[in-house]
Amino acid sequence: MADYYRILGVESDASSNDIKRAFRRLARETHPDANPDDPEAEARFRQIAEAYEVLSDPQKRAAYDRGDQLDPSIFFQGMGMSSLDDILQSVFGHSSFFGSGMQQTVSGRGRDVRVGLTLTLEEAAFGAGKPLVFRTALACDPCEGAGSSNGSGFLACGVCGGQGQVRRARQSFLGSLMTVTTCQTCQGEGSVLADPCKQCFGEGVQEGEKSLTINIPPGVEDGNRLRMAGEGEAGRRGGYPGDLHIDLHVAPHPQFERVGHDLVSDLKVGMVEAALGTEMEAPLLEGGTKRVKVPSGSQHGETIRIPNKGVTRVRSSRRGDLYLRIKVEVPTKLNRNQRKLLQEYSDAGGT
Repeated sequence: MADYYRILGVESDASSNDIKRAFRRLARETHPDANPDDPEAEARFRQIAEAYEVLSDPQKRAAYDRGDQLDPSIFFQGMGMSSLDDILQSVFGHSSFFGSGMQQTVSGRGRDVRVGLTLTLEEAAFGAGKPLVFRTALACDPCEGAGSSNGSGFLACGVCGGQGQVRRARQSFLGSLMTVTTCQTCQGEGSVLADPCKQCFGEGVQEGEKSLTINIPPGVEDGNRLRMAGEGEAGRRGGYPGDLHIDLHVAPHPQFERVGHDLVSDLKVGMVEAALGTEMEAPLLEGGTKRVKVPSGSQHGETIRIPNKGVTRVRSSRRGDLYLRIKVEVPTKLNRNQRKLLQEYSDAGGT
């Protein structure tokens, strides 16, 4: 038997309001109309609706909790279109996910939201959970986004008779003329809320602050954009939410420069060390150091390659390389003894 509590993401002692709230959220996220490119969406949505059908009914829930085998022919009847319509009607106050005509216009998809997010080079290279706070239209808490108080739902507009348009006939010297205008009472929707929510005035949304933790995948670059489905503006009166588009900006790093999936960093080497060769500790982007060998005779601008210490590749565990660019430092001040030794080196044919 399916674990209906797990399917809805609630605990076994969840209240009826918790169950209803979980179904509302999942119904918006998983409905086939919101996932037209997902062939599994319909089956997933029906499973969620089936779980809600059982857990929202005290008698069925008690039987399920006892471990009784539920007969689908009695409880679900195949979860046909009419059954799903009834569930949506009871939860959202309308069944605008299905059908046509008047009820399709009472809700509306939320608008997409576009925001910017600045990352450090470390976050872009290795991924991170990044907090993001922005203002947007949120589902109204008191009516849970439905727009109506206590799930009272919609009534056909009494002015236009549910047509959304008002027809008026008037006489002119040319005869009888018929004019058709949008109904101002229902704004062309054909229906009005029976009892509008006092908090959102029947819209189902209110402006507020939304907080998310954005999962930044490893390897993103400056200018990349992430899309989070369903995290934009809440839909009007239970409609589908819009999407959130996040434009990424990677801040410059004081020590490392990114070139594709590779990193470049300067390694300062003294003039004598470059000539004779040495070993040095080179800092790494992820922290710590790597001991590297500087060959004798190293020239200014030459590079030392450290494999697999660059940026993580997108959708891969592989990394680019780190290139240490040698910067030979020539002393600007010499004492008398140092100057004498360098002069002797020059007199001996050194360059």
